Amino acid sequence: MTYSGFFKSVMLVASFSLLAYCKPSDPAPDVIVEREDALTIAQVRAFTESSVPTRIRITDLGREGVFKLDQADRTTDDNMGITLVTVKGYRYKREFTGSANGYWFGITESDDDIGPELITAIRVTNDITIPDGTYTQLTNANLRSNLTLRANPGKAIIRLPKSHVSLGALISATEPNASLDNVLIDGLSWVVSSQEIGNYGTISIDGPSVSNLTIQNCTGDDTAAKDSTNWLTLKIQVGRTASNIIVRNNTVRAKRMACEIFNHDNYNIYAGKNIVVSGNTFHDCHFGISLSGPLDQLTVDNNYIKNCSLFGIEIAGAAQHVTITNNKFEGVFDKFLEGSNDGGGNGSIVGGMIISGNSTVGLCTGGMQLYNGGAVQFTKNVFKMTGVIELFPSTAGGTFTENVIESSATKAIICDNSPNNTFANNTISNKTNAVNQATFLAYGSKATNNVLRGNKLIQGVGGKPYDAVLGASCQASMNYDAAGNLIP
Repeated sequence: MTYSGFFKSVMLVASFSLLAYCKPSDPAPDVIVEREDALTIAQVRAFTESSVPTRIRITDLGREGVFKLDQADRTTDDNMGITLVTVKGYRYKREFTGSANGYWFGITESDDDIGPELITAIRVTNDITIPDGTYTQLTNANLRSNLTLRANPGKAIIRLPKSHVSLGALISATEPNASLDNVLIDGLSWVVSSQEIGNYGTISIDGPSVSNLTIQNCTGDDTAAKDSTNWLTLKIQVGRTASNIIVRNNTVRAKRMACEIFNHDNYNIYAGKNIVVSGNTFHDCHFGISLSGPLDQLTVDNNYIKNCSLFGIEIAGAAQHVTITNNKFEGVFDKFLEGSNDGGGNGSIVGGMIISGNSTVGLCTGGMQLYNGGAVQFTKNVFKMTGVIELFPSTAGGTFTENVIESSATKAIICDNSPNNTFANNTISNKTNAVNQATFLAYGSKATNNVLRGNKLIQGVGGKPYDAVLGASCQASMNYDAAGNLIP
């Protein structure tokens, strides 16, 4: 090798050595350190230090809390409420017990639409509290199973200026195994001013099978809304079921129906069972309560129903095992209590109804019809009304005892082709009517074997205390008039 070649080799080696010496060293790997840092949410998201704390204490007002590093999670999205993600992808999870605060997720009074934040909260946690305040919602939020959504009753008000629907469960009928189970909605309030056209419900459930749903301590008012809307709609689609549904202690004004639960698509199948509507105040509606179609084990108890232009309480279709107790009716109705339709096309009547302890507040405009009472037990009701109690053919074999019925109509009670009913120990009056036909009337060839025994019958001017016409029959004994005189 020449001197020149040797020199070149030495220089090449020196160059490689120099380059190796000048190459920057690899950055030190991140180190997980057992410590707690106090940071804002923005600082957590921007965190790039290689010394990574195991815990972070968030200092943002109203969103304070401790978040713990989850080293195994590299996929959960940042939702602000219970998961925060750093620039490097570290996930911190909020440590808490009880209900998650909706404010953690960005549900604020200043938000022009809390819908997206509410959707996020519903997706990632099972129990959510909406803080006191007045909110605006434009985007509907779908419910899911195993969810509690709560607020201080009357203190969290959600305005709906765009859509009538706040909470929904709208699932395609073709989706297999769709269900909504174990849901509690507690204490929310809604004010609907939407000018949208169509029939909806502020809470609208249409599609899934539903079980263990409770809606309580809520309020609703759609006075300013354009269209005829419901407050609660629960539709049982074909092939689906609904069971253990409780609607209680709510106060609602709805232009169409306050509470509508119906099974119209499962012909002759009792797909809805154990439905309780209790302790509610429903007022200034078209219908207060409508439970419709083949439904089983219905309890309607201790509700206050006022000024419903069509029906106060409607049990439509051939419902089974129905209890209507201790409800109060006030104001103006077409019919304050309505048993619509009969068993001829929508199921079979089994067990009849129990209608007991219900009353009117003052004089109610309207009356009562009962198509589907079966062998109804009608006892200890006190009704003062302008209308009539009308019984129709599928109401048969019932017992009517210890009621006080005061009507200002030409007839107080009509058995219209309704047979085999027994009326005992009631006070039945239409004294104030100037053209009384009959205080009690059995009407039509099927209205046979109706028994009147031990009643006080107080008739209006003219007419009769009781009568049976057009083939009807009535067996009367030991009845007496207002003065205590026996009626022949």
